[in-house]
This record gives sequence, structure tokens and C-alpha cells, in this order.
Amino acid sequence: MKKKTIILVTLALMLLGVNTNAQMSEKPRVIAMTDGEIDDQCSMIRFLLHANDMEVVAIIQTNSIFQRGGWSNAGWIEKQLDAYEQVYPNLIVHDPAYPTANELRSKLFLGDQDSTHIVVDTDVIRRVPGTESMIDPTHWADTPGSDKIVETLLENDPRKVYIQAWGGGNTAAKAFQKLKTQYPSEYERAVKKAVMYNIWYQDGAGNYIETYHPDVTLLVSYYFSGTWDYGSQRYTDGFAKNYLHNDHGPLAALYPQDYISEGDSPAFLYTLGSGLRGYEDPTYGGWGGQFYKIEGLKNVYRDVDRGSYLRWVEVANRDFESRLRWCVAGKYEDANHKPVIAIPGGLEKTVKSGETVTLNADITEPDSLDIDGIWAKYSALYEQLGFNKESFVEIAPQRYPKYNAYWWQYKEAGTYNGYIDIVAVDSGKSTFVAPKVDKPETLHLILEVTDTGIPALTTFARVIVTIFPTDK
Repeated sequence: MKKKTIILVTLALMLLGVNTNAQMSEKPRVIAMTDGEIDDQCSMIRFLLHANDMEVVAIIQTNSIFQRGGWSNAGWIEKQLDAYEQVYPNLIVHDPAYPTANELRSKLFLGDQDSTHIVVDTDVIRRVPGTESMIDPTHWADTPGSDKIVETLLENDPRKVYIQAWGGGNTAAKAFQKLKTQYPSEYERAVKKAVMYNIWYQDGAGNYIETYHPDVTLLVSYYFSGTWDYGSQRYTDGFAKNYLHNDHGPLAALYPQDYISEGDSPAFLYTLGSGLRGYEDPTYGGWGGQFYKIEGLKNVYRDVDRGSYLRWVEVANRDFESRLRWCVAGKYEDANHKPVIAIPGGLEKTVKSGETVTLNADITEPDSLDIDGIWAKYSALYEQLGFNKESFVEIAPQRYPKYNAYWWQYKEAGTYNGYIDIVAVDSGKSTFVAPKVDKPETLHLILEVTDTGIPALTTFARVIVTIFPTDK
């Protein structure tokens, strides 16, 4: 099916009042703060290839305890954007939503790189939420980066702003301090929109913000270590050899590591997740991990465990591979694209105990079945069975469906402390009986659709079902 057909199908679903998943929802507004470390440079390449999925408000160069002077003078982001500009004509063949390189260049800002503002020691893993604040940014100079955060939060736009601290967070700390002192009537409204994802507390900003700006939602990631950081995915050296350092365009060629090494990627993967809706609530879980609220702190969350990241790594990396292929695929049909899911009736359901609930989805696969690829892989087997290429073409659609779909319960995200039996009816359709509850409980049910292209790409939809007791 061609891209124009997909657009027409999607428009038709809109006209029919169908509530679709993340493909048609508002893009998350993101501000990335980076200290320019090697793993930041790796993460930025993936970030740029996901720029079609986000509204990039700003990319701010900062520092951290590990990179006290920052790396803004090295020009590494500028080099990546030059390379992005070269692959941009191919990227927009696969999704016209990609911003131009000049648009992204206009989002570059310099943040706080003053090393005297770094007040924590190198054992940052011990700088946990609830530790005494050690900084006061009152007399720090404004920076273009901190002023951009202020400007963004003051806008008459109610959407959340996802601020990512790949390194230190002092630039954001200054912005919140300025909002509080210079815009007191707007301060509360502004900071309540801020969701700040921290890869550790890499300077004194985290403890300062949670103490003096408690309306800011803070997420602190510790288990990025052991899942995405240096050495955690050393087994991906073959991936790097095949798709980063093997003629996949000038942007991929800039990837500085010989395996996937992206300790900061969870900060923006949190806002993605291909329909998982994880960014709507820290406890939901998604590509950037799952979080729990820390007792005694108003809006501070930390990650649950490594498993809340690891369960999504393979899917996220296949998505990355597809985008690297887009960089060199000048025709839409020369690359794979994710299935599109639409959920009739919406992503939230309310039922009573004992009701039979039907989960239904309309699934569109944008790509044709790769008959040539399948035949090349399995021709020897089918020839032994008496098939030639022509006869194989007739049976291939039955033997190799375009996608596989199934519903499953994401138990850790819901409040119902038990499992339900989900009965598959056909592709994309299942039923279950709402369990008995004594008070309202929630179930998070995930539709996972994986196509049979190369690489196999997965789209999700999350339906949240609230169950009420029968007597309510």
C-alpha cells in the first residue's frame, strides 16, 4: 500500500470519529540538555532520527560533573546537523514530518557551562532525591539556554514540556529560579508544565529543584546504567558494523562508538514508545523506563528496575535500524515502515465487574509483502517441496502475513493486582471478562503489532480499562 493510501485511510478514520493511538496524537514538546560526552554524541544521532516524532523546542549545550567545561566549542552538534542535512532528502521520503536542518540549527542554545556551579562530587549515584540542596542559582548569569526554557514555559500553551538532563541540570535550575522571582504571577502555571528527566543528578540541580520548585515533575533514572550506557549493549557490535559504519550515510558514520552506547537515550525515549503513551504518566512505563513516586517528595519519581528498560531495547533498536536504512533509501518502497493502529471507541474504557469486554483495533500495514526477500531466504526449502517462484507467490500471503498482532496485560502499570485471561478472536481483536473488584481498579492492556518486514517493526496501542464494582 502506498503512502498516499495510508494518509487517506487515516483521514477516513478521523472523519468516522475513531480515536487513534500515538501516530495521530500531539507530538511531545522536548528540550534536550547535553554535556557533549561521547555517549551524548551517540544518543544525539538517534535523537535526530526521531525528530519527526517530537516537537524539538531546544537543544541546549551544558556541562556536568563529568564534563565540567562542556563541549560546545567542539562543534560536534553542528557536524551532526550538517550530516543530517545530507540525508534529509531521503528521510522526508519516509516521513515528511522531519524538520529541516536549518530548523534544528535554530533550536541550538548555549546553557550553563560554568564549572564553579558544579558542587557535587564524582560519586553522583549517591546524590539521591531528598538530599540537601547545595546550590543557589540566584546570582548566576542568565544564559540563552535558561532564557529559552523560561520563554517556553511562559507560553500560552498548556502542553507539558519534557526537559531532558542528559548531563547537568543547572541551566534548568536557573530558569526555574528566574521564573519564581521575575514572573511570580505566572510561576506556578509555568513550572507545572515542566517534566524533567534526569540521567542521574549530575550536578546540584536536582536536589535544588525538588526543594525550591516542587511543582516541577522530576524523574531520576539510575537504571539507564546497565541497560543503555557504556558497555551495556556491547553485543551490538554487529549492529554498528552493519548499519552505522557500513555505508548508511554521513550521519550514521559519525556514530563514535563501535556498539550501541547511549546512556542518555532513555531521556528522550521516554517521550516516544510508538504508541505506549508512557510519557502521559511516569508510572505507566515505556521505552524510557517505568517510575514510582518517592514518598515525602511532591513530584519526584525514580525508576523501578532495569527490566522496565530492557523489555523494550530490542524493539527500540529495530526502530533505530529502520531509520538508518531510511537515510540511504531514496524510495518509499525500498525500506520498512511501522504498522498503523486505530482503536475504535478510544484508548480509555470504563466497565463493571463481570462484563465481557471486547478489545478491537483497525490495523494498517503500509508496506507490501516482501515476496522477493522471503523467497531469497527460503527458496531452497520451498524448491524441495516442489514450489517455484511463481507458485510460491500464490501461497506467500497465507504463509507469511504482513504482521502479527496480540493483546497482553501490562500488569505492573495497572492497579489491579492479578492477571486476566485474554482470549484472541482474530488479528487485533480479543475479549476478556472484567474481574471482580471491591473498589475501582485499572488494567493496562497493550496491543502489540509487529510486521514481517526487514527489520521487523513494532507499533503499540495502550488501552486503559477502569473496572468498577458491580454495585457502583
